[in-house]
Amino acid sequence: MKKRILLIDDEAQIRDFMKKILTRAGYVVFTAQDGLEAIEKLESLYVDLIVLDMYMPHMNGLDVLRHIRKSNITNKPVLMVSGNHDADLRIESYKLGAYDFITKPEQTEVMLKRIENGLKIGEILDFNEFMKIELFMAHKLQKYIYPDPDYISDDVDIHCWSQPLSDIGGDLYDYIHFRNDSIMFFVADVSGHSISASMFTAIVKMVFRNAVKETEDPGRIMTIVNQELAANLPVESFVTMFCGIIESATGNLKYANAGHPNPYIINTSGYRSLPGSDPFLGPIKDVVYPTYDAVLDKGDSLFIFTDGLEDVIDDNYHKIELDEFLKTLTEKPVTGRESFLEFTSVISEQKYIRSDDCTIMVIRKK
Repeated sequence: MKKRILLIDDEAQIRDFMKKILTRAGYVVFTAQDGLEAIEKLESLYVDLIVLDMYMPHMNGLDVLRHIRKSNITNKPVLMVSGNHDADLRIESYKLGAYDFITKPEQTEVMLKRIENGLKIGEILDFNEFMKIELFMAHKLQKYIYPDPDYISDDVDIHCWSQPLSDIGGDLYDYIHFRNDSIMFFVADVSGHSISASMFTAIVKMVFRNAVKETEDPGRIMTIVNQELAANLPVESFVTMFCGIIESATGNLKYANAGHPNPYIINTSGYRSLPGSDPFLGPIKDVVYPTYDAVLDKGDSLFIFTDGLEDVIDDNYHKIELDEFLKTLTEKPVTGRESFLEFTSVISEQKYIRSDDCTIMVIRKK
């Protein structure tokens, strides 16, 4: 499709000459003889670039440019044209958003090249706007796939916190409360970021929920999820996941771990890592995942996290040891949403630098 250019100049001879050159170069050219006519046309006309003369009656080029930007009529690139070599005019033009400035008379080849450059800038601006919309929609999609961050019952509480590195992250968590008062849950970390990550996390949740319809055994669930992901995702993609099911009344826990950081059981006496780690989900199709057993006693908390927590550094570029976070929970256990947010707020402080998404789930046996 031919690019469309609006040429604004009060001198008819120059307008006709430049229109002829630009038309021969393959562009569709519209003209305006002054700033008022140009603004009127821009309100109903789509163009890819504007060539704007500096000195015109009624409104000079700077006034036109200032009005275009202030009223947000268009964000298309503007090439300023003037017979004046005044440096202050150029500086003011750049401040108002003109991408380049040429003087009259200008060599035809130079003018065409600068117009070509401006059209490339316009394509980049259009792509950025498109990506903003895509990111916004992906962010909304990802919000829908997360459950409520808190689950409160007589026997077990669950508190979740997730902080993406950018607008959209690759971490995911979910939980399901069954009628027999057992709770199925998982925390996962998918490869990639941004839009691809949002699509990936949606797929992982869908596959997980489908697997739960077939079985409540975490190892078997993980095996089914892995088979689906391995068959439908690119070779370079993978997921780490910790999946478990806990009986609310007894605290009996069954779990499986696909390459995820080992969670910890924490109480006022200390903390210990849950053993067991098997391959990532995705790269190897025929992995059979085992199910492990553990027990959450009264007052115990299961601390599950993604590996972004292990990469947090302070403003002096010192790595924050995971032991520091775990020790905090032994001294002051999570007893509600308020205390959980107090704990996670430490990681959210500006003095800490994250290089990856961070997600934490704490399951507490009352």
